[in-house]
Amino acid sequence: MVQEQDSWDNYISGNFLKAINVDSENDAFVVIKTAMFQDPEDGTSRLRLTLERNKTEWDFDLNKTNASFVKASGILKPSGLVGKKLYFEKALVRNPKTNMEVKSLRIKKVE
Repeated sequence: MVQEQDSWDNYISGNFLKAINVDSENDAFVVIKTAMFQDPEDGTSRLRLTLERNKTEWDFDLNKTNASFVKASGILKPSGLVGKKLYFEKALVRNPKTNMEVKSLRIKKVE
């Protein structure tokens, strides 16, 4: 689903999962929703997951690395993630826009 452009709410709100929010590689985040959206900066379509842990919801956009891992884990289509538990590991990655290393999350396991 492509986001509507009649409000800024879809672009400046949200509770995005960050490395600081993951205490341990044993923290399970349950996928409660998947949706496609169009990135307003570059126009590319991306898959956004809504995750839940301890009654808190988080948004998490799948990059190519994480999407490839999920597919290799046997999830045949994005909607197949709903109800699955995701476990993350922290990683240092290079931001292509700034060429700086930043903390990021990689999906470690899908259950």
